[in-house]
Amino acid sequence: MRVLRVTARYIVGIVFIASGFLKGVDPVGTALKVKEYLYAFLGMDAGRWAVWLGIGLCVVEFLTGVCILKVIKFRFFSAVAVLMTLFFAAVTLYSAVSGKVSDCGCFGDVLHLDPWPSFYKNLVLLSLSVFLYSQRFRSRPIASSFWEWAFLVGYTALIVGVSVYSMRNLPPADLSDFRPGRDLFSGDSTTRVRYKTEILYSKNGVTRKFGLNNLPDSSWQYVETISTVVEGSEKIAKQMPFLLKDASGEDVTQSVLKTEGPLVFISFYDAAGVTDEDLGKLKNLGDSINQPGSLGLIDAFSSSCPAAKVYVLSAMTPEETAYCLKPISDAIEKEDISDVFSASYGERNLPFKVVYGDFKTVVTFNRSNGGATYVNQGLIVKKWSAAKYSNKKIKETISRNPTAMTAGSAEHSRLFLIISIAIIVGMVLIIRFISKALYKTVRHTVERMEEIGE
Repeated sequence: MRVLRVTARYIVGIVFIASGFLKGVDPVGTALKVKEYLYAFLGMDAGRWAVWLGIGLCVVEFLTGVCILKVIKFRFFSAVAVLMTLFFAAVTLYSAVSGKVSDCGCFGDVLHLDPWPSFYKNLVLLSLSVFLYSQRFRSRPIASSFWEWAFLVGYTALIVGVSVYSMRNLPPADLSDFRPGRDLFSGDSTTRVRYKTEILYSKNGVTRKFGLNNLPDSSWQYVETISTVVEGSEKIAKQMPFLLKDASGEDVTQSVLKTEGPLVFISFYDAAGVTDEDLGKLKNLGDSINQPGSLGLIDAFSSSCPAAKVYVLSAMTPEETAYCLKPISDAIEKEDISDVFSASYGERNLPFKVVYGDFKTVVTFNRSNGGATYVNQGLIVKKWSAAKYSNKKIKETISRNPTAMTAGSAEHSRLFLIISIAIIVGMVLIIRFISKALYKTVRHTVERMEEIGE
């Protein structure tokens, strides 16, 4: 029975740690999946709360795994494991039967599971968790209550810190469909995924969905853009398609990707999250690297660094995008630099072009709202968060060999995650054995002193 307990504890603990950590390093991607589930099952829009709900889920999963593996507050967390696996089993069963969610999202972008395999996986975890719960009174503490709480605080700070870091920057490991090294010209020729885009607006406390062709008047306030699959299947398609449209809805993907020279995309998917600093950096970037000769800049590039084309990739409506970018347009008008591009897909007075994409595509393309992505001849080379990119970094990057920069990036990301989880699990086990030995020694010493005192 002891061997069975240890085996069950290792399996449940490691799976929960892996699931919580892999989702925690990509909180924006986790928020996308949370939104998808809530909208598919409840018709509910989580809005900006989705990212915090996702982080909360990651924290609970990660702590449950750590505490089961380490045997901390075991009675409580074994019950939590039962409840969570029961909930996950019910959700994946409903997903499998209804077909509303094609990918469970259990392990982020590292491992994609269809609903049925995910359901069977959850049944196994549920049976093991129930067994551990039935054995909860046979667990022995490895530390005093104070140190147990200290461990809980420390591991909570670890997973929250990783998530917050990834939100401000980018996930330390990018395994998404638009990771560096992805050729945007490639894809599955037999399967095409098409999304339906609906936009939520609110007025007088009422929230309604509108299509792109029947947007409300200005008295309604934009809330969020929601995308659902209406043709094809994400689980069948090998890669998410990269589709770009202009303000009139025309497909401009090929014309943009076949543009000669480097391309820099600045992704915007949340107007409320765009700051004046983001707009200032965008304007400076467009002024300095988008056809620098036409702007009269001297030595903007070295001879080895070609001029790049800058695009804003927006998941918002053309109206929302124009309003969001209006400070840049106004600033350029004051500088008397008008109509930098005579044909910029309907956008004028801007030192860059504006293209539009599906919400899920834009968020997957770059997790950071306002983040920059460098593409060369259809190849994704490098990404930066809104807080980290600069003109200097982009200029230095596009002057280097793009193929050499992207070689092995996906493998490095996967290796980073595997090593990180291995280190976390290893440290948990090492600390467990050390704590257990110290706790036994201290307890034995106290008992001996009590005997001597008597």
